[in-house]
Amino acid sequence: MTDFKPGGDMHPQDKKNFITFIVLASLIYFGFEYYVFRPHAAALKAQREAQKIEALHKTETLPLLQADRPRAEVIHETTRIPLKNKEIFGTVSLQGLRIDDVSLQNYFVKRDHKDHVNVLNPTGIAGMSRYAEFGWIATNSEVKVPDKNTRWTPVDPAATLNPGAKVTLEWNNGQGLIFERDITLDDHFVITLTQRIRNTSGKTVTLHPYSLVSEHGIPEHFGGRTRTVHEGPIGYIGGELIEKPFQKMASDPLEPHTAPTGWIGITEKYWLAALIPDQKEDMTWRFLYTKSDREGGKDRYQVDMTGQPRTLAPGQSAESTVRLFAGAKIVKQLAAYETSLGVAHFDLAVDFGLFYFLTKPFFYLLDFLFGLAGNFGVAIILFTAMLRIAVFPLANLSYRSFAGLKKIAPEMKTLRETYGDDKKRLQEELMALYSREKVNPMAGCLPIIVQIPVFFALYKVLSITLEMRHAPFFGWIQDLSEPDPTTIFNLFGVIDWTPPQQFMIGVWPCLMLITMILQRSMNPPPQDPIQAKMFAFLPWFMTYIMAQFASGLVIYWTVSNTLSMIQQYVIMRSMGVEVHFFRHPKEEKDMEKKVAEGPAVHPELALIEEKVEDALFGDGPERDESGKKKKPKKDR
Repeated sequence: MTDFKPGGDMHPQDKKNFITFIVLASLIYFGFEYYVFRPHAAALKAQREAQKIEALHKTETLPLLQADRPRAEVIHETTRIPLKNKEIFGTVSLQGLRIDDVSLQNYFVKRDHKDHVNVLNPTGIAGMSRYAEFGWIATNSEVKVPDKNTRWTPVDPAATLNPGAKVTLEWNNGQGLIFERDITLDDHFVITLTQRIRNTSGKTVTLHPYSLVSEHGIPEHFGGRTRTVHEGPIGYIGGELIEKPFQKMASDPLEPHTAPTGWIGITEKYWLAALIPDQKEDMTWRFLYTKSDREGGKDRYQVDMTGQPRTLAPGQSAESTVRLFAGAKIVKQLAAYETSLGVAHFDLAVDFGLFYFLTKPFFYLLDFLFGLAGNFGVAIILFTAMLRIAVFPLANLSYRSFAGLKKIAPEMKTLRETYGDDKKRLQEELMALYSREKVNPMAGCLPIIVQIPVFFALYKVLSITLEMRHAPFFGWIQDLSEPDPTTIFNLFGVIDWTPPQQFMIGVWPCLMLITMILQRSMNPPPQDPIQAKMFAFLPWFMTYIMAQFASGLVIYWTVSNTLSMIQQYVIMRSMGVEVHFFRHPKEEKDMEKKVAEGPAVHPELALIEEKVEDALFGDGPERDESGKKKKPKKDR
């Protein structure tokens, strides 16, 4: 054992142990500092800041006595600055400087043009409230910042908010911080708000800029139709489109997003309130839902964004700029803002849906035709004609196939009579007949396959197009975005009785039914009795469903059917095939009877299988001159 004498020379082993101890202690100390203490301190700081930010988003408790107060009464309670341009009008309250009163000049709730559409509404009114709010969050809770009760002072008491004018307001917190806000209005739907802070105190302060759009309750017309058109919180953040329907906010919350670019808002079918930052700094974007704390209260839906902290030493200042879009979702205007404000995909506020690559071009074409015709219904008819021309080659192929099947109907009937009890032989003989007569029944499916995405894309366009809202056609159709208001169940208005909505089957749906029945009569019956019954029932089912859709879509379908029938009639007559709409010849009736009585065969599917085998494994079975399969030769 070594001895250690205080004040004397250290033994070499002790020196080694001492150095080892110093190294290990240093490693432990700096490791703890770097890996434990600093992250813990940073987490605590972030938690404190998050708590301060979270405090901002607590649900406002609305007094029960104010729940049913008229909108105008609530607005007139506070001193306000008027705002107006050619698209919007409203006021900005000097109390809290919330933007909570914006209405549209050119859009009305109903066709009578009595009540303007309100995009933003103050709290405390009957129905849905929606407002935009801007401010600062201090990291030090002792620093006073403006809130919803702050009384702002306009630099010019007589100022009004018009295009080209700037309104400046200020507030002193009494602690050496002076808050200023500049508000400007463009010619359409954007209000720009610039916040500034001047630090005249002797202390350094740190603040975060924030802005939000908050909605209490949901729009009166909302009926959970988000499968058709998205309504609710929406944002395009960091290159990703995020849509949160109202009814999914409670069950499917979203984590905050951090990105330097994007926009965020709350949308309805035709209207939008959205925040657009300067696209220059990382923002924290959030989608929030808060359930009302009282029975019968209004749930709160909110989108907000918080900027990076501004640290102001004494004598320094800082500012933050954000733009509020509050208006109608006019596609061309949204696209113009993309360019002027440098914000990407602002047009996605319009729900173009899955077939975006078709929906948007369809919209622009319809809008162009509307500009030429001056009537949206006429534009739909012109669009339908152009679409029929575009699919003309495919339709020709289809209708020639149908005509060929009609032409060989007597021979098909004979095969049914000869091989009615032998399903396999019947199918083989039908395939041989198709091959011999060079008839391809599957060719008739091509136009239908092409029309499916076209139909859904057009349905989407007519569902979301603001230009079609309240757009009249002719006669009784005064709004192409709504179902046909007449119904066969009161003889189209002859009987003074309004049936339930599910029985509102109007004139245009009935015209569509007639075209579908006539078109079906021009086509050969399927060789499967179940399919034959389904095809016979389909026009009636489609009419009932389509009667509840926008009348503009029913007009499209009816005109498209009519043009298709004309084209098919010309082709069938050119091939020497008789066309019978209402009185079918005995051969066709006998064929339908034989199909209903006989076995279900699917020669079309067999042809497809054969073609697939040909593509994968080479040539299929050879056929003789009659179209029958040749027996394979035995190997010798």
